[in-house]
Amino acid sequence: MRLLVVSTQPWTVAARLAMALHAAGCVVEGASPRGSLLARSAAPVRNHVLRPWSMGADLARALRAARPDRAVPADDRAAALLRALHAEDDLRALIEASLGDPAGYPVAAAKSAQMALSARLGLPMPGTRPVPGLAALEAAIAEGGLPRVLKTDGSWGGAGVQVLRDATEAAPAFARATAAPTLMQSLKLAAWEGSLNPLFARREWRPGVPDLQDFVEGHPANRAVIAERGRVLAGLSVEVLHAASATAPATVVRVVDDAQMAASAAAMTESLGLSGFLGFDFVVERGTGRKLLIEMNPRATPICHLGGGLAAAYAAHLRGGEAAAAPIPAPGTEIALFPGEWLRDPHSPYLNGAWHDVPWEDAGLLRAYLDDAAGLERFARRQRLFRRMTGRA
Repeated sequence: MRLLVVSTQPWTVAARLAMALHAAGCVVEGASPRGSLLARSAAPVRNHVLRPWSMGADLARALRAARPDRAVPADDRAAALLRALHAEDDLRALIEASLGDPAGYPVAAAKSAQMALSARLGLPMPGTRPVPGLAALEAAIAEGGLPRVLKTDGSWGGAGVQVLRDATEAAPAFARATAAPTLMQSLKLAAWEGSLNPLFARREWRPGVPDLQDFVEGHPANRAVIAERGRVLAGLSVEVLHAASATAPATVVRVVDDAQMAASAAAMTESLGLSGFLGFDFVVERGTGRKLLIEMNPRATPICHLGGGLAAAYAAHLRGGEAAAAPIPAPGTEIALFPGEWLRDPHSPYLNGAWHDVPWEDAGLLRAYLDDAAGLERFARRQRLFRRMTGRA
């Protein structure tokens, strides 16, 4: 089986999933920007460069050159680029095999549409409503009170999530949620990532409609699945023990076997007819333990590679075997995600007491993590110095 893992971001998800798929016996190629973690991993036999100014055209060329059995998006922009290529006659069959029923693409791409579908399906979820303008946001707050969560469509990793605890926060929060990134913000993000992507993403920015979601006291949980045309083949569920911040990705998780999370993920997947790797975010309500669905990610997520189980199940399915036969990490297993927990707390007991998910098998990738961590620390030091010099400390 030949797979093309697609990443537009310098993130860890693509590289770790490529490693797991390679270990499962797949021939893996990558499509990512130069210098990404995926490009620096030993797992892909070849990396097709995606240039920030022509990612769609570069991805189309990569698909035609690699001729993969499936394409695997590892971030939201990668998924959007693949969906757009469904319009190409010679790529249409590959895109449908990779992503599933095209009728489900519009809902999969929009968080507000996802939550509307979740409500129609009667799934446990926080109350959610679109707020197309500031007046709608203020009216919703007046009706339902605070705290509430304002979420920006098209964001990921907690970047577009704002918790509103006072009515005076509504106007500035709405302005942030609906404004294009400034040039300075894009430059700072580009410097932090070591990538030109943020500058070109700013050029492509389009306004969206934020959602206002009820705030639920509790802690996060996630489920990752692989699916074929709406049928879930295998899945992995975790509850979050630690995260870098309240809205940031997890750094330590515990594997759980939860019927409610599995049922919600299966219902959404079946309704949309989706294929490939999918992720679902939940909040575990304090006091009741209910798992409330807060959003779906139509692409690989940071837990997809854990233990290699989902990758092995996907490979087995593509070969015509039984996906359910692949081993998944057992419930109760605690896993410290690398490098997240190490960066959050270098002295964390989970780095020794839990399963520390370090990519020891790929020395080049491990070196890239360490180099990037050192670069981030240098960037943070320079930022602190700049703030002191300009009186913003």
